[in-house]
Amino acid sequence: MNPRLCCTAALAALTLSACAARSSRLPSVEMRFLESPEKGVLRERFQEEFVLNTALIGDATLRYIRPSELLKAAESGTGQGDPQKLMRAARTLAPGEGVVLLGTVRSEASGGGSAKLAVYSLALACGKTDLDRPGDLRGCKGYVLRVTRAWPAEVYALQDVTVSLIPEGGTAKGRIRARSEPGAFEASLEGEFSASVVELAGGGALASGSGR
Repeated sequence: MNPRLCCTAALAALTLSACAARSSRLPSVEMRFLESPEKGVLRERFQEEFVLNTALIGDATLRYIRPSELLKAAESGTGQGDPQKLMRAARTLAPGEGVVLLGTVRSEASGGGSAKLAVYSLALACGKTDLDRPGDLRGCKGYVLRVTRAWPAEVYALQDVTVSLIPEGGTAKGRIRARSEPGAFEASLEGEFSASVVELAGGGALASGSGR
């Protein structure tokens, strides 16, 4: 099977055209983006809070795990990366024994216009989990992206990831907390989400519900 074919199926579970939303009645995830100079004080660049469009995909793994793999997959003939190729690579799945958590949202900064548009994507590949039972996802590895129309994009490898789930029959409520690996630029996220639960079938299609 060509793992890239799984990307098309994953798009059925995620709607990238949804706008960023803020509401006390809906589960939301706070994202913080920081700058950590080698000889300076940690500075918060900006902070966002989103209602993510989220899917939990069983029997799957991410095709690309490390940021270096993502950036290579996003290379274009011009010598620069392609934002569209990067976002596709971040959502490309392959069959596996684990669970993938995908979340995405578009955000338009104040002032409007396409130049202000940014896409935030969360992708985690976690260990095998019974999605019919409440509990934690284990061994999660992945990244969070901030992608605009202009290159370069921001890609942060996540560590110390904690994800707790409560299944609700075809959907699940969850809570996530994670931070990126230390570096000159860092990201952290914390909050709650509601996700559809699907499976990556043998033919690359997604089936609704965990069916376990």
